[in-house]
Amino acid sequence: MNEQHKEMLDAVMRALEIEKETFDFYTTAEQKTFNPAGKRIFRWLAKSEEIHYLKMTELYSSLQDGGRWVFYGGTTIDLEPEGDDELTVKFDTDDRKALEIALEIEKKALSYFEELEQKSADPEGKAMFRTLILEEKEHSRVISEKYKALSGG
Repeated sequence: MNEQHKEMLDAVMRALEIEKETFDFYTTAEQKTFNPAGKRIFRWLAKSEEIHYLKMTELYSSLQDGGRWVFYGGTTIDLEPEGDDELTVKFDTDDRKALEIALEIEKKALSYFEELEQKSADPEGKAMFRTLILEEKEHSRVISEKYKALSGG
């Protein structure tokens, strides 16, 4: 195994750790909030991160076994529409803080996937990381939008 291959395996392993930590955070945040909108957002984020984790696991195995990249076309999980109960309940401080933390987590993941995209010499690898980057940007957009709405702006 050459050094570049080993570095990419190590990088994918770190991506796995990031996705697992992020999934755990969103799952915990969903369980702790009583706000229906918060539950909906955190549940969607957790499902997305779970798919990222599973794809990173598949990628790691494939790279380790034969050095092959795997195709990743993105997640197909839609954000559930707002329910009527969301309009009457306000986020509390804990929910705002959770969204602030979530935004920071997404920024770190985005930065890491951008770094991996640049390091990857394989076109399929670059394409996979580009798709992950776009999804992390969408996560950040949804989190920012919800944060602005509950902050009154």
